[in-house]
Amino acid sequence: MPVCRYEVLDGSPEGPRVFYATIGQMVYHKWTCDTETENQFCMVVHSCTVDDGNGDRVELIDSKGCAKDKYLLQNLDYVSDLMVGKEAHVYKYADRQSMFFDCEITLTIKEPSQQYCDVPMCPDPPRRRRSVNETRLLSNVSNVTSEERKEITVELEKRFTINKDHIDMFPNDVCMSTLGLSTVAFVNLLMISSSSLFLYKACRPSADK
Repeated sequence: MPVCRYEVLDGSPEGPRVFYATIGQMVYHKWTCDTETENQFCMVVHSCTVDDGNGDRVELIDSKGCAKDKYLLQNLDYVSDLMVGKEAHVYKYADRQSMFFDCEITLTIKEPSQQYCDVPMCPDPPRRRRSVNETRLLSNVSNVTSEERKEITVELEKRFTINKDHIDMFPNDVCMSTLGLSTVAFVNLLMISSSSLFLYKACRPSADK
């Protein structure tokens, strides 16, 4: 089974890993899966939410893999069969130091004749009517000047886990060739719950310099 990971990089897919950032800084969210067999698997990132750790949750990516609000996170880019990513600005809840990002990754096995993986076909995400939680998220970027952002340091601590309880195999998705059982073509749908923890800790500068 492919081994998947989630990284937050500085500004681009090739940037260094980010451990400290400032509010409003551009980072790159990157999901990748590694496998010993090339050109065999496809991946879709979907059902992403952000949680303040106290039960206040905002949906970022829906169950179809499409972004819900362009100001929180745009539609994801499918760079290759096993790499998905998107740039976004750093933000945090106004009254919380931690934010939990949760996404699901669906892995499927390619059909023998399949050249390219199917990816979500999403419209441009709208600027939807904001809930209280979304307003709390975005207020950190919109209400801080560029000079103040430079002085607010955010500590990023991430955790990536794979919960085996979320791995399901669906018998109805197994397709069998009528020409011979020895060349069975099957698709097993693996639901991998990936969880990433961002610890956002704002460090304010001393008033006396």
